[in-house]
Parts: sequence; C-alpha cells; structure tokens
Amino acid sequence: MGAVSIETPTWGLHVHLEGELSLEERDEMARRVEQACLALAGRGTPWSSLLELDGFQVDRFRPEVVVRLMRLGRDCGHVRMALVMTDWTWACRFADAMIAAGTDDQVRIFVVPEITPDHCTSAMDWVLYGGALPLVSRAA
Repeated sequence: MGAVSIETPTWGLHVHLEGELSLEERDEMARRVEQACLALAGRGTPWSSLLELDGFQVDRFRPEVVVRLMRLGRDCGHVRMALVMTDWTWACRFADAMIAAGTDDQVRIFVVPEITPDHCTSAMDWVLYGGALPLVSRAA
C-alpha cells in the first residue's frame, strides 16, 4: 500500500510518493500532477519541483508517462527539479526517461539510503538556487 502527496507551494510542485501504488492510483497521480502543471503555468512565472520517491516499484515503471509529464512541465514554465529517491535502479530508469524527454538539463537526482529532512533540504537548495552543491549521494 502506498501514499501520495501532491502540493503546490509558492516555489512550484512538491510530490511525495511512498510505497506501492496500483496502476489506477498511478494514473490518478499522473492526472493530479498534470493538473498542477497547468495551474502553475497559469501563474505566469517559472517554477521548480521536488519529488521524493520512497519505495517505488521500478518493475512496473512506465517511462512514457514520465516523459509526457516532463515535457508538459517544461511547456508550462518548469525550470528545475530535484529527485530524492532510495533506489539506484529506479534512479537509472528515471534518468533514462529524463533524457528521452529532453529535460535532463533540468534534473538532479539524489540517491540516499532513506529519505530524511536533511536530504530534502540539500535537494531544495539546488531547486531554489541552482549551482554546485555538495552531493548527498554518489549520483551526479
């Protein structure tokens, strides 16, 4: 069983996914992210995102959905994303999807043993300010 939180703070989009989701729940999450992207586009200002993915099922990953959402985000004013996740296999699959979407210049992946507030703070520093930051993982 899994849980999803999708919020739109002042700086953009924050998604937290923990555990396993059914295909229907994943489709609903994708619809909610799409709606959030369109709402953020209505602000008329660039925005960023933080995705926390804890325990996602890589074996049922659908890269075409991620590619579609990333392209939509870019069209809607998205400028930077930090991904904090706990699985190297998932990180590699997600990186491939970012390259396929042509958005790999916007994304930094942080792979950590467990998601903690400290890891998310480092990731948010990159989301908000960009530039070179100390890595919280071995991922580049």
